[in-house]
Amino acid sequence: MKLWRIASLSLFVFALVGAGCSSKSDGTLEKVASAEPDVTHVASESGRLLIVGGALRSDNRDVYRAFIESIPPQLPSVAIVPAASGRPAHYAQQFADDLRHFGFAGDIRVLPIAVKDDASTESVDESLWRDGGNDAVLAEALADVGGIWFVGGDQTRITGTLLGPDGEDGPVLAAIRAQLSRGAVVGGTSAGAAIMSKTMIAAGDSLSALTLPSVEVYAGMDSQESGQLLLARGLAFLPFGVVDQHFDRKARLGRLIRALGFSSDAASQVGYGVDEDTALLVNLENKTMKVLGAGNLVVADGRTAQFAPEEGPFAAEGLRLSVLSAGDTLAWETGKVTISGSETPGNEAFGYHATQGAGIALANQRLDHLLGFSLLDNREVRELRRYAFNDETGQGVLFQFQQTEQSRGFWRYGSGTKDQYSIVDVALDVVPVAVTVTPASS
Repeated sequence: MKLWRIASLSLFVFALVGAGCSSKSDGTLEKVASAEPDVTHVASESGRLLIVGGALRSDNRDVYRAFIESIPPQLPSVAIVPAASGRPAHYAQQFADDLRHFGFAGDIRVLPIAVKDDASTESVDESLWRDGGNDAVLAEALADVGGIWFVGGDQTRITGTLLGPDGEDGPVLAAIRAQLSRGAVVGGTSAGAAIMSKTMIAAGDSLSALTLPSVEVYAGMDSQESGQLLLARGLAFLPFGVVDQHFDRKARLGRLIRALGFSSDAASQVGYGVDEDTALLVNLENKTMKVLGAGNLVVADGRTAQFAPEEGPFAAEGLRLSVLSAGDTLAWETGKVTISGSETPGNEAFGYHATQGAGIALANQRLDHLLGFSLLDNREVRELRRYAFNDETGQGVLFQFQQTEQSRGFWRYGSGTKDQYSIVDVALDVVPVAVTVTPASS
């Protein structure tokens, strides 16, 4: 399969009403703002990030304690940015309550930055807060803040309220960067995770991303569940890689891979897919990230891959895939991973012929289970094929996972007797296919 690398990346910066982009009455944007401006931010070399893949449970002690323990003692306050949410007061209060539950006793303030009114607050109209990111007085009040948290919702609302019309930092965002450089922790869940990288995935589902052209217009939050791929400009707190969230439950491997194919910049050719109720604790000084919580981190590396031209069906050859679990660490500059557990190649627990194909009748639907139980811990299999397709159009893709000499698998017990796998450096090709489904003859 002969493929070519995409030569350039077009990113689009969103601005909401009053900052360069009009809105329809149904809340969708009529046009996209101008392409990414020539605005460069020097990445912070201090501070921490806590990137949560969404659906954070209130009993996830590891994640909440990681946030609390990352707050510098000399910066004792927390600020919550509720801009992404359709219920900004509710979800800000929920996060504050969870912090209190896990022992945080400092000052917690909710920044008046939002675009949607919260029906639960009768005396306040939070939709009037859309210009809060431009408030210089509010920005100055962040001088004692050591923890900044972005709630979930729609990530374009965050970028739209904190970035100026030309893509420059507004006063509050500039103040957040300043606090991060002083050692603060910046965290967020769901939409609050999507904004962390320079390239932000704003919309799209995997199958549409792999079989349909990308788009330049944001059609609203529903397009995050079922829609074509849209890339926008994020806030670039994380200096390396592209972040995606709700990763395993929403099957977002395909859209993350598609996003990597747009870039010629090595820093945007590595993707980090974070599962729900799972976090990456990023140490910007040491350039490392640690996995916390119930799920996994999927690292998709496209730096040595070849991608088909954008005008034809999407295809990719030579992707490298790793799946890290709780307690694993990754140094993104060197690629070094630190994993506990027993290596599986040469000591496989299973020896069966795994079924190749697609559908909910196949075992090990989760990526860590598929590459663990069915591939790296299975001496009878060196390749797994999984198909995804649209039954109405017949358009689809084949995912070819291959165990190579460089692939490594690790097994250990997680909580109780739960099998926990970590996988390093599985090869992956994505091939376009056409599928026809017909009933079997009676």
